[in-house]
Amino acid sequence: MSPRYGLGGPAVRYFRYCVLALCGVLALASYGVAADADAKWEKTLAAARAEGQVNIYGGDEITHHEILGAFQKRYPKIKVVSVSGHSELIQRMIAERRAKKYLVDLFSYGPNAARTAYILNYLAPVKPLLMLPEVTDQSKWYKGQHFYRDPDGKFIFLYEGTPGTASMAYNSKLLTSLKGIDSFWDILDPKWKGKLGFYSYGRGGSVPTPMLQLYYNPDVGPKFLERLFTEMDLTISRDRRQATNWLARGKYPLCFMCRDVEKAQKQGLPVKTYPAENIKEAGAMGSGNSSVLAHLKGAPHPNAAAVFANWFLSREGQSTWQRVMNQVVVEPSNSMRTDIPKDDVLTDGKRVEGKKYPMLGFLDPRPVSKFYWKLVKEATKKQKK
Repeated sequence: MSPRYGLGGPAVRYFRYCVLALCGVLALASYGVAADADAKWEKTLAAARAEGQVNIYGGDEITHHEILGAFQKRYPKIKVVSVSGHSELIQRMIAERRAKKYLVDLFSYGPNAARTAYILNYLAPVKPLLMLPEVTDQSKWYKGQHFYRDPDGKFIFLYEGTPGTASMAYNSKLLTSLKGIDSFWDILDPKWKGKLGFYSYGRGGSVPTPMLQLYYNPDVGPKFLERLFTEMDLTISRDRRQATNWLARGKYPLCFMCRDVEKAQKQGLPVKTYPAENIKEAGAMGSGNSSVLAHLKGAPHPNAAAVFANWFLSREGQSTWQRVMNQVVVEPSNSMRTDIPKDDVLTDGKRVEGKKYPMLGFLDPRPVSKFYWKLVKEATKKQKK
């Protein structure tokens, strides 16, 4: 071998020099990007402290005092003002915005209310808020990516990856065997007529996500909903607590859409969630039991909103959220982050390793709203006779 091209020859030394120089350039570039990101975060944090406050609307998933307490401990100079509630919060936001009051920075609940806000053009993109590397690094999230529940892929951030339920609960004293109910169509059997409860929530153009799922599911569809409401003599309640209490008292053995079942079960009441794996059309991810985060246009505290969003979606924030929802609120909840422990997730919230879950896309309520609420109205009128 010629000395010129040997292991220690000039060409090899030159090649090594080029490699080292390239590595140096890449390292400096990487350092520069990281430095810019750090500078942007520090600037945002300073501006957030100057704003001094962040306004948050939502359910326990974002307004529970233990979650907010953990944030306040980390960022004591940013006061959190929260409004807790359920699906009625979207009506409050609509009323506020009609009055030109832009009060909300961040909102979190199930996808239904956020979907309505998206249609009304109330939302600002979530993506620009995300700055911390542990949040923007998508390899730390389910399937190595961030999921959004809107057609544009930037407004409704899905941070909860709890497998979808069947949206049914049952009285464990009255229904001791689950045999014979393997499909939603099975509950249209005449033997269930007059024995089904239904918790009705939502207003106006808003349609509950589980009902949208059934409508858009090609194996279920509008025909199922029509028969459910017109043939089965449903016992309908618009009171969240009442519907579950009626189930526990045995007013009906099965209930569609009943809420807080796990909490009632912990209190010793004979109620259980109907297993999604028992219903062949159920189990999709991103369904009504999957919480989302949304950022409102005209947010009064945009920098504080960014700080809260980054903390909430960080390992610390999602670990806090997951623990509180499962162990305190007693609601099966599984973060889309895959780099946090899942030991505290209740059984019904766990994802099966290796199982492929269908991921729901945007479920537009506009083609469904008139059809659905007409069915609810007529079934409620029939019930009162």
